[in-house]
Amino acid sequence: MRKALKWLASALYGLVMIEVVIMISPFAFYWYSLYAPALQGLHRWRATAWLESFFLPHSVITTSQFLEFTRWKIGSWAFGLGLLAALICAVQVYGTKLLKRKTAETWMYKYLRHPFYLSLAIAGFGLLTIWPRTIILVLYLGMLFLYYFLARFEEKKVEAANPEYAEYRKRTGMFLPGNPGGKLFRLFFGWIRDRGVGLAASSAVIIVLVLGGAVLLRKYTIAHAVTQVLPSDNMMAIAIWPTPPEKIQQVVSTTLQDERVRAALASEPGAAFTVHLLPKDYGMVNMFADVGTDHRMFSKVTVHRLRSWAGFVVPSVDPQHVNRIMGTPQDSYKLIFSRVDEPGNSQLPVSKVTDLSAKMTPVVIANVGGGNPAVESVIIPPRRSFWGDITMPMF
Repeated sequence: MRKALKWLASALYGLVMIEVVIMISPFAFYWYSLYAPALQGLHRWRATAWLESFFLPHSVITTSQFLEFTRWKIGSWAFGLGLLAALICAVQVYGTKLLKRKTAETWMYKYLRHPFYLSLAIAGFGLLTIWPRTIILVLYLGMLFLYYFLARFEEKKVEAANPEYAEYRKRTGMFLPGNPGGKLFRLFFGWIRDRGVGLAASSAVIIVLVLGGAVLLRKYTIAHAVTQVLPSDNMMAIAIWPTPPEKIQQVVSTTLQDERVRAALASEPGAAFTVHLLPKDYGMVNMFADVGTDHRMFSKVTVHRLRSWAGFVVPSVDPQHVNRIMGTPQDSYKLIFSRVDEPGNSQLPVSKVTDLSAKMTPVVIANVGGGNPAVESVIIPPRRSFWGDITMPMF
């Protein structure tokens, strides 16, 4: 039973990590050739398409200090420090086994009984802020439940073999000092006589609160992204960096006057569109469309690339980490026009392009430059991102 729970928890943690890891891997394209069909399958039905949506910002810089601090500071530090703490706990646990001691009860284990699981949970939270796809949140939540039940199973086994463990359990917290989770459980569900039923009820409440919170965070993200609805063009303009509305209107209007752009959009009759205003040096353009460039961070191993990757884990290592990814505010843009559909390629009105089940397909790209914007070139890209026909973050 213990081994089965460990394998299942490890598998869930691997699934939480895999999409984030392969995005920066030199083998990203090959991994996605295996992973993409699963995501495409989710988008076939409205009942599952919402799992592909993103609940925190990834492709844009919002006007919310809370969202940006969570994304670039809290999330990155949580990922890095969580991994470091997990490594320290693993060394301590295996060191205890080598020294043939019964249990680890020093360092973090002096205050917590399961700091290793806590460390992995913190690192997993950091990954969620880096790549906040809803299905990863669901997997992460399942992983946390498994850690709890695995911890309880292990404690019963250890206490049966070492009765003195009961005293250690009384003076320490399970995952947090003071065991606040246990206190909340007794407060809200202690009236339920059957503990199993109580755990099931509390689990259901947690799932509803977490997923409901994710929906609210998505709405908060959209509300703090810089957007402008252009109803006459059935289009929503989305600026990567906060941009004045008049500037957005000027750049998009100039681009729409280009005959090549108009012809590409006219070939999608009745469709609603997004148009993203990317700075010319935006580092994630392949996420919107396959433009034939190599975005892979480790296609060539250099000090510069290693430093950039380390910025995901320890932000202070690379002070320019945000600009390497998001580019810099400027008057030269790459405008990517995408049609937006729901499952079954059903067309959406422009008022619904931010629905949970919405999916973008690139149609045309225009390079625009100058303080007085002018279209420099137009590209008709493949109808996919670098990783294929899968849902990518709109915000």
